[in-house]
Amino acid sequence: MKNLLFFLLYFCITPVVDAQVVDKQEGFVLEPGIDKEKISFESYSNLIIIPVKVNDVDFNFILDTGATKTIIFNLRGIDSLSIKKGKYIQVNGYGKKKSVRAYHSLGNRIEVGKHIINKDAEVLVLGDTEIDMSPKLDVEVHGLLSVDFLKNFISHIDYEDSYVKVFNNFDDLPNFLRRAKQFDMNIKINRPFVNINLDNDLVKGDYELLIDTGSGDALWILNEIGKDAIFKNSFEDYLGFGINGNIYGLRTKVNSLKLFNSTLKKVAVSYPYKEYHSIKKTSFTHDGSLGGEVLRRFDVVIDYPNRKISMIPNRSFDEGFYYNMSGIGVQKGELDLFTTYGVKDFTDRKVGYGNSTSTITTIDVSQRVRLSYQYVSKIYVDYIREGSPGDKAGIVVGDQIIGINRYNQRQLTMNKVTELFFKNPYKKLKIRIKRGDKIFKVEMVNVPLVL
Repeated sequence: MKNLLFFLLYFCITPVVDAQVVDKQEGFVLEPGIDKEKISFESYSNLIIIPVKVNDVDFNFILDTGATKTIIFNLRGIDSLSIKKGKYIQVNGYGKKKSVRAYHSLGNRIEVGKHIINKDAEVLVLGDTEIDMSPKLDVEVHGLLSVDFLKNFISHIDYEDSYVKVFNNFDDLPNFLRRAKQFDMNIKINRPFVNINLDNDLVKGDYELLIDTGSGDALWILNEIGKDAIFKNSFEDYLGFGINGNIYGLRTKVNSLKLFNSTLKKVAVSYPYKEYHSIKKTSFTHDGSLGGEVLRRFDVVIDYPNRKISMIPNRSFDEGFYYNMSGIGVQKGELDLFTTYGVKDFTDRKVGYGNSTSTITTIDVSQRVRLSYQYVSKIYVDYIREGSPGDKAGIVVGDQIIGINRYNQRQLTMNKVTELFFKNPYKKLKIRIKRGDKIFKVEMVNVPLVL
């Protein structure tokens, strides 16, 4: 697998704006004379992270088809940003907290890639609350690039090769994409929806799901379930976070997911508790969302102007669906400095003895010592699921993870730790922990609660 990124992040925003300011902008367009453009992205936790310029300032944004407006929620590392005059509004999203205040501005300039531009873009900047995703990802993220980015194009999302390619004309797509069967896509409040079929004891039948590139999870089903709900083969867990706080609910698997002409087996599904989502928060009703853990298994072609979608299975299609079997949540902390010493440019000399030769490696003492530095983020435990393997091993919130199996602290990234906690049922993990001044080892096994 090229990238196994399973931090379960769900970030959906529904701004509450005046009706008269919606859909006034021309939107994102390719510059005259340009018919297509390829934009490389970085993939973390199944999220598409794209470099974007807002009024000539560089940002990293998540491409989020579940967000109706582009939003900046983190200004870390940004020296200055000029935003056009606007007004404050209230913004709702998933979570239990109240709506947050954001500055709503029109007439901004957003550039993506070399030739894609929106000269009259709407931008929301969070006012009182700043959301920092960097502790959960291996890259700084500043905001969300909304579904508006796709509205004027035919877009090909290639998760395996990490790029988005946009086209003005369908005929410019590669042959294998043009030949793929197209299916209907519904548009609600500018968001793309598809009809799918689920088969399980708990959920069975047809559902309308949001195509949500801003979710790293597989499936979310928005049933009206509370914390007292008990389902067979399910367990309570932390699901992620939204603009209004953390989200909790139940996890399980469905026997099958029929998506157009493809069927996926044993698909992970999450049910957020009803207090974390409602029509009051999301402005419209729908059955749930189809996130990156499903989407990454396809070449996805979204023909937004014609409301069509194609999904062609790729090499990741048959991979299993996993969840955090360890029960350990992690986040990045401060940096540690590692120093490596070495001797540069060793010299080999051939020394002859009669008719024979022998190779002796000699070191010239005048050679310089090579010194290298590496900054590595510390990784801390920020969540333990009660009764999980991590809990039973004695790991607690605040512990620093300094090694797992053959990986030492210098080799551990958020992606690598997440991979080890999510992948391979019944895998034994030997974890080195630092707690205060003490260092010790624990062992645990990734035990799946749902197969």
